[in-house]
Amino acid sequence: MNARYLLVDGHSVIFAWADLRTLHQRNRAAARKELEDRLRQLHDSTTWRVTLVLDGTLGGAAPPVSRRGDEMAVIFGSADQTADSIIERIVAGSGVAEQIVVVTADHAEQSLVESLGATTSTPEWLREELASQNASLNERLQHVHRGARWKGRPSHD
Repeated sequence: MNARYLLVDGHSVIFAWADLRTLHQRNRAAARKELEDRLRQLHDSTTWRVTLVLDGTLGGAAPPVSRRGDEMAVIFGSADQTADSIIERIVAGSGVAEQIVVVTADHAEQSLVESLGATTSTPEWLREELASQNASLNERLQHVHRGARWKGRPSHD
């Protein structure tokens, strides 16, 4: 099975989703963390390999980009980089652009990464994908729970 890569323009998604936009107005770091947590569940429970790309730095210094193993990547742009420029560089240098889906509400960015061979989707699609995967995960957990309940029941012979 080929891996599917999901590149998410973080602030584009944050401003497209009302709950995250409201949270961002009160606490930018909390909004970024909430989006990261939601995407991490998608990364960890599906075949999507997720990379979250955010404009700006965290606390004035960009955290390391490299990750161990199969962890979800979170990339912050430096002072002279935007999330868009990072996404474009990743797609152009990947060698597997046809396996990449870029999530952004920015129409110019959508056109550019599509010209590089990637597919694009909207923040609304991402919300639906997250909801679908959460429902699927809950169903699987209920199935496991039901099976464990029957297997764990003591015999009254």
